[in-house]
Amino acid sequence: MEIIWSSTAKRRAEEIVDYISDDNLDAALELIEDIQHQVQLLKDNPKIGRVAPVLGDESVRELVVHKNYIVVYELASSYISILTIRHSRQNTDK
Repeated sequence: MEIIWSSTAKRRAEEIVDYISDDNLDAALELIEDIQHQVQLLKDNPKIGRVAPVLGDESVRELVVHKNYIVVYELASSYISILTIRHSRQNTDK
């Protein structure tokens, strides 16, 4: 199954790296590598993430990739779309 990163998800990954690298470049690079590794696991296990509770749509799921970061993705028949990466404390009601 192909994984496609949305422009929003790519931008969020860059923002996360930029923010963390202000204090610790190595930690920022390690985190983004970990996120990319976790996302690649979706190829073989596309339903390992939970159904996004706010949306309640079975095709939109959340994968906790780090204690502070969640990847929001959508399952399609032949691909997985990475929609965004959000901080675990980020309000999703808006």
